[in-house]
Amino acid sequence: MSNIIVLDDGLVSKIAAGEVVERPASVVKELVENAIDAGAKRISVDIKDGGKKLIKVTDDGYGMSPEDARLSIERHSTSKIRSIDDLFNIRTLGFRGEALPSIASISRFELVTCDGNGTGTKLVMEGAKLKDQTKTGCPKGTTVTVEDLFFNTPARLKFQKSRATELSNVVDITSKFMLSNPQIALKLKSDGEEILSSLGTGELLDSIASVYGVDMAKIMLEVKGDKVRGYASQPVVTKSDRYGESFFVNGRFVRNALLSRALEEAYRSLIPSGKYPISVLFISADPADVDVNVHPTKREVKFSRPDVVMKAITAAVSKALGEIGVEAEAGSYSGSWKVAQDSWKPEMIRIFDENPNDKYQMTNESPMTNDKIGTLFQFNLTYIVTADGEDLIIIDQHAAHERIMYEKIKNKVISGIQTLLVPESIEIEPSQFALISDNLGEIKELGFDIEIFGKNTVMVRGIPAALKIRNIDTALSEIISELSSSFKIKSVEERREAIWKMMACKAAVKAGDKLSYVEMASLIRELYSTSNPTTCPHGRPTMAKISRSEMEKMFGR
Repeated sequence: MSNIIVLDDGLVSKIAAGEVVERPASVVKELVENAIDAGAKRISVDIKDGGKKLIKVTDDGYGMSPEDARLSIERHSTSKIRSIDDLFNIRTLGFRGEALPSIASISRFELVTCDGNGTGTKLVMEGAKLKDQTKTGCPKGTTVTVEDLFFNTPARLKFQKSRATELSNVVDITSKFMLSNPQIALKLKSDGEEILSSLGTGELLDSIASVYGVDMAKIMLEVKGDKVRGYASQPVVTKSDRYGESFFVNGRFVRNALLSRALEEAYRSLIPSGKYPISVLFISADPADVDVNVHPTKREVKFSRPDVVMKAITAAVSKALGEIGVEAEAGSYSGSWKVAQDSWKPEMIRIFDENPNDKYQMTNESPMTNDKIGTLFQFNLTYIVTADGEDLIIIDQHAAHERIMYEKIKNKVISGIQTLLVPESIEIEPSQFALISDNLGEIKELGFDIEIFGKNTVMVRGIPAALKIRNIDTALSEIISELSSSFKIKSVEERREAIWKMMACKAAVKAGDKLSYVEMASLIRELYSTSNPTTCPHGRPTMAKISRSEMEKMFGR
């Protein structure tokens, strides 16, 4: 008996489906791309149970003839490629020719289409098997209905996430289509409720308003450069992750670390470390210089000249930032602790802050055991400088306080809810809204008093007592964003850990906060009483030490 066999068509189809369909959002992506390529001006997406039970995509595009409809469900069929040269000169979205048959092989599938010439065509399939093909009356365009996704692949069905998570993924991919196609009126409904809708005016700012809200659209900066256009946020508006960075190469949404790096370079020194801008940037490139085949679902791309693309992005965004009076510093620090000869010109400026009423002599005792801590200096309102015996200790006040607050929150030393004097109404992104609304019970257990207040809007009435935030109105949107992100984590323990870290970060003193001697001394004592005083909850060091011997080497002693 031969060890090598030819797989049957059913199994081959399911393997192909694995390349194209990872989750319900993958189906929505493929079907909407096909609708866009068909010249649709209006597209509606209806889903149930996050897309696991139902995905229905309707468009008013060109539609298909009965013959084309039948061919569209055959493997390796496409209307986009005629020769090998076409494969490396892609100008459309749904070119692979695997989407429909792959989706049909793992669902109960129905296709209704009409090209405007006579009656329409209806195809019914189940697990890659054609059950029925009939004529039907329907308007010009195409409707694809996908029910019970992965019904015949239980192993893959098991790995699907919760309704809220899958809905969030569908909202995210639909949002990207709205941003990349402002000329198309696109609507998304979930379980009968409208989640997203764009007007199709052709104006990119209108699409940004549909996705991020009107307030965000008002403060976006227009970016105009060589082969780069779009909008980017002002430095005062940031996110805690890169999901707000949207890049479209020749109209296709892509993820690319180099593009993100180029964008963030324009904001370097303008926004804090660990924060990211919001952007909607379109990059024009010769298709021959872009490889969209490096990933089965085409969500990643490779450039033949990435340096050229990166410079174009950085230059265009930097120019937009410069027009409102903010510019990133050129170059980066690459020196050492040594000062070049004749380069130091001291000025009479106060860089250390010391409380003049507290005069203590340096001691040889460690600050963690000595009740009377030695002289403390606050450098640049960011670092606390002190001594531990013969060692110089430099403490990052934010990282240190973050460690303290994290352990207090985790161990419930600080608990309860602080009610806001004036409840805050916050409009949030639809994908965040889906996650927040589905997890209100757990959110309230964590100390947040939040309720649904209309479409994509929440009302915040109270926050955990640990979150002693000064500018509550500006911080709440970011807190809601990070809360929603945490619910993408499947494990309850990991999810709560992420929320504790977020709360500790928000509650801790910040760089730029002036501390009195008593506050600095108290912070040091509390830090050394924690379980791990040397790092913050995120793993960053809380302190640095320069020993006497290291210092002597610096000065050549």
